[in-house]
Amino acid sequence: MNSKYKYLGKNTIIFAISSFGTKFLSFFLVPLYTAVLSTTEYGTADLITTTGTLLVFILTINISSSVLRFVIEKRDYGRNILSYGFRVLIIGTLACSIVLRVVYEIQILRWPIYYYIFIVLYFFSTALYEMMTNYLRAIDEVKEVAIAGVLSSLIIIIGNIFFLLVLKIGIIGYLTTLVTGPLFSAIYCMISAKEPIRTYICVECDKSLKREMLSYCIPLIFNNIALWINVFLDHYFVTYYCGVAENGIYAVSGKISTILSTCFSIFSNAWTLSAIKEFDSKDKDGFFSNTYNIYGALMTMLCSAIILINIPLSRFLYSKEFFTAWKYSSILLLSVMFNTLTVFQGSIFSAAKQTKIVAITSVISAVINTICNMVLIPLIGALGAAIATVFAYFVMWLCRYIFSRKIIEMRINLKKDFCVYILLMLQIIFEHTTAHFYFGQTLCFTIIVVLNWKYVKPIVKTIMRKF
Repeated sequence: MNSKYKYLGKNTIIFAISSFGTKFLSFFLVPLYTAVLSTTEYGTADLITTTGTLLVFILTINISSSVLRFVIEKRDYGRNILSYGFRVLIIGTLACSIVLRVVYEIQILRWPIYYYIFIVLYFFSTALYEMMTNYLRAIDEVKEVAIAGVLSSLIIIIGNIFFLLVLKIGIIGYLTTLVTGPLFSAIYCMISAKEPIRTYICVECDKSLKREMLSYCIPLIFNNIALWINVFLDHYFVTYYCGVAENGIYAVSGKISTILSTCFSIFSNAWTLSAIKEFDSKDKDGFFSNTYNIYGALMTMLCSAIILINIPLSRFLYSKEFFTAWKYSSILLLSVMFNTLTVFQGSIFSAAKQTKIVAITSVISAVINTICNMVLIPLIGALGAAIATVFAYFVMWLCRYIFSRKIIEMRINLKKDFCVYILLMLQIIFEHTTAHFYFGQTLCFTIIVVLNWKYVKPIVKTIMRKF
């Protein structure tokens, strides 16, 4: 097997081992959340984490992406790059605290002060965890990143059981686990990096390198804000038009799509490293083309399979009034699928240091998503938010496909891909009929497998040989 595929495969397996058990175990804690938390509490917690995520994108200027990209390229200056990234993170945390203090004083949201404290803690812990895992990935300490992922997930799982079932402190316990998980894992990463404390505080970074890092990551701020709009802005629209309780239902509907996003994140962590190391604008050996075709085939097949079991799975996961979330789950699955394809394309632009294209395509998508939310949610409620998200990600995928043709010569069967996407939409329409028309859904799934079999057949044969 080509060394490129071996490297990608090895890293994918490592991330899979670390993520599969704990991520899916946390997925099955959804019945706990929906049983213990009310729709209003879950909706409020969702807004807190959503706001924290947006602030991370803006106030850290996405420095963690520069840490990953430039430590890989300039390994000898790794300590300098890490030190600069840490300083930016500290400044961002101070700015976050000041901004939220002002928001609290003018009482825009009328939240108690401890909600704002949780946002600051969530900001710092997630930003530090992201930066440290990116640094470890860049120096090829992939196993340590995997262990950190396991540690974070386990802390969140155990914490939720303890705070929600034993202490029974509801939303406070839920938010506490979301902070402690990444925080302790970030500390583990700092220990694994084997850098003294002075590295994070005293080591200087060359001004020219700082400028280069900033020119790389600043366009990604707009990209991340746009992605945040695609993922989270609809939660605010749903809250405004439909209420906090309905946002709680809409927020929990995305839990089923975490199956797909978890599988993607396992691969994405490995793929980002390969894309940077192996970038070739001519794609002479077909590494990028083959990987995209196989990856796209697996994602669409998995998406179709999950849609097929969406309603039975919803009956198991969602308690009481949360069950209606199934109406949005399958549509959000389609949006996650398109998102995973756009992130794959985005890694190519990042490898070529063309982050402006990533930002432009994301902003176009975000504008479309915002307009669609404003039009559709008043007409059809939260269902409109899900549809808007799908359409926005589809447009982003199409734009990035057009731009990518100027950067890399990838060979993609676009006709086959469009046929598969149409079948997925048809499957969702069948699901939303009165009896859910399972025969039609099964037929769509079967045709999707047949269309993609050419690409997944080598993988199936390899697995069969191994066993």
